[in-house]
Amino acid sequence: MTPAPLRCHLLIGPPGSGKTTLAAQLAPLLQGASGEPGLVLSTDLLRAELFGDAAVQGPWDEIRNLLLQRLQEAVAAGQPVIIDATHARRPWRLLYTQHLQLSRPVEWIGWWLTTPLGQCKAWAQGRERPVPEAVIEEFHASINHRFFRPDRAEGFATIVALNPAAGEGTSEDDLRARLAGLERRVRNGGNRQRALAAQLHRYSRLLDLERLLFLIRLLTRFNGLDASDPGTAAGLLQICNPPPRGDLAERAAAYLASWQEVHGGNSDIYADPTAIRADLTWLEANGFLRLDWQGDQPIELGPEGPPAGSGVHGGYPALADRQAFRRVFTLLRHILKEPFDAPEGDGDAAPASAQASSGSASARPKRARRSSDEFGPLYRHLIDRLAPIEGAYAADQEAVLRHDLEHVLGPYGFLPQVKGRPHSRRQGYAIGTALLSADQLLEVHAQLRASLDRLSDQSQKPLLLTLEERLQRAGLLDAAGGPDRRRQPKRALAHRSFTAEVPGTLASAEPAARVERAIRDRRRVWLRHTADGVDDQRRQRGDDGRFRAWPLQLLFHNISWYLAFETADIGHRTGLIRCLRVDRLQLPSEDGNARRSSEAEHDAALQRLQRLLHVCGGLYFGTSVEEQLALMQPAGRVVQHPWGLLRFSCTPEVFRLIREEPHRFPPEHTAYGGDTLSANPPGDSHPFPVELRLPHWTIEHDWDLRAWLFRWGAGIRIEQPTSLREQHLQQAREVVALYGASPR
Repeated sequence: MTPAPLRCHLLIGPPGSGKTTLAAQLAPLLQGASGEPGLVLSTDLLRAELFGDAAVQGPWDEIRNLLLQRLQEAVAAGQPVIIDATHARRPWRLLYTQHLQLSRPVEWIGWWLTTPLGQCKAWAQGRERPVPEAVIEEFHASINHRFFRPDRAEGFATIVALNPAAGEGTSEDDLRARLAGLERRVRNGGNRQRALAAQLHRYSRLLDLERLLFLIRLLTRFNGLDASDPGTAAGLLQICNPPPRGDLAERAAAYLASWQEVHGGNSDIYADPTAIRADLTWLEANGFLRLDWQGDQPIELGPEGPPAGSGVHGGYPALADRQAFRRVFTLLRHILKEPFDAPEGDGDAAPASAQASSGSASARPKRARRSSDEFGPLYRHLIDRLAPIEGAYAADQEAVLRHDLEHVLGPYGFLPQVKGRPHSRRQGYAIGTALLSADQLLEVHAQLRASLDRLSDQSQKPLLLTLEERLQRAGLLDAAGGPDRRRQPKRALAHRSFTAEVPGTLASAEPAARVERAIRDRRRVWLRHTADGVDDQRRQRGDDGRFRAWPLQLLFHNISWYLAFETADIGHRTGLIRCLRVDRLQLPSEDGNARRSSEAEHDAALQRLQRLLHVCGGLYFGTSVEEQLALMQPAGRVVQHPWGLLRFSCTPEVFRLIREEPHRFPPEHTAYGGDTLSANPPGDSHPFPVELRLPHWTIEHDWDLRAWLFRWGAGIRIEQPTSLREQHLQQAREVVALYGASPR
């Protein structure tokens, strides 16, 4: 026969709140099975016993082990226990109310000392061992957290709140009266939740529910704990270093035990690999971890109630009810699967991306709350989206959904706030397909493969292999890397790169990866242009043709890949921006550990590159740093010498085709006959003039410009500059000479 629950007491309050005084007054008023008074277990007294001085902190494990041993012994003997410690954070309270396995049922009474912060500081300063004010402030804030303050849902039979600074609980008569009233308070609390008995499920205990929520958040925040992703690996090392080993459940348990965002960290009550393994199975079965999830299946809890041996002699959270749990987790699964789901056409509406983020609910900006009407379209949209799923929200439950988002999911980091509205700082990453659907992922895969196969971009090979491996595990690709017949890509690249994978050049995978890392790290490198050639005289001087450069970007232009870089001449802060084909470039080595001193320098060079790409219409940027810099001046202060004028007239047919290429050259530097230019006189065979203001080096030397210009043949008449007109004429003469003046 199971014995009746033993009533034990947990004191909750920051240092200086009066806990030790209350414990001393409360103990004689309690009575054990043999008439003995209550046993006070104080962490300060245990420190003095273990280390000879209460001021010596000592290893916490030794203190806790001794405390739990004494607690077990007292409970087995039927002696009520008073635990005197701050219990400022929820995991510290759940350790006793739901995590600890005791020899008999225990009914925990929480005594919450609501002593004002100022009084706590004053009383703490009068102690023999003053407590730093920062510690008092931290613990006071934790206990009074809006969402994680002491609550009956933590498994307490009841919570007694009293303020010793106001004289509450400071006299024997007052304490006797409060003890006498416990029976009624416990009974009333139990009556309110008796209807839950038939609805309890595997996550009805707050401990099990929070472990599941924190596990989801961990997997979401750190990309499924996939340490092969550099960003994820770096983040995980901040939690555990060296990283833990074992299967996913064992590694997740280690991270949850140390993760500071789990109510302050060191929360090993959630670090149960066996329970986490069962949680992972449940998440898989309910679609949280599956890429091919269809999204219309209801949340299945199974017939079982709370885990065996985990009886709670106290309160339960709101999600202990099956219906409430299914409703909220249906919403959470949708948010994680489609983090940017929002009403169509409502560009300013908050996205549904209430997913795990680095921000905690307590760290939200203190701004005025948005009106519920502002998010009304989002709430209605989510209800409509979830309506086909059994157990989701009814059509009239907008207020319920809003409450669940703000008060149930939000506190666990699934509703970060930026400027007062829901926002995802993970930019769409969640569990499963997240930002992209399964079909969209296959489209990305097709384009990535085309980038490798048709555009010869070897740098994409590691990413492609990783994506293919994961899509195969998800069942979206077969073992050969081909998609399901129903999911063939809808777009393809017909163009093919002329860039060959030349060993030793940047067209090969390993050098390409090295130059990408150099771009990312803003690192200076040595380059060698193989097309330059190096004569014997230069070799004798030790010059093998290499030069220093800051790599900026890899560009695909027309038929080939190019590296854009800034030359790095010693003694010159700014270098020449150039572009050369990757299959003619070698990367002998990095230049030591030389890096840009700031991101601003790298960004400035990228801005110059973008400006040059915009105004030149090709990849030839001249040979003068000063002239390149002149192009960066505002429109009203442009130095004139870098610019030249190209003018030509077109036949109507060619003019129509040229007008269909509005972005080949900068629109602000282009003038067309009939618009900003006057048309040529009537009867002119080429009635439509075009003027282009381009850098003079583009007009004089750029083969891209000539290839485009000369391809129109007799459809254009070049009028300025005369040197370019002579080249056009000379080309025509050579063609005529090739075929003879009077071809047959």
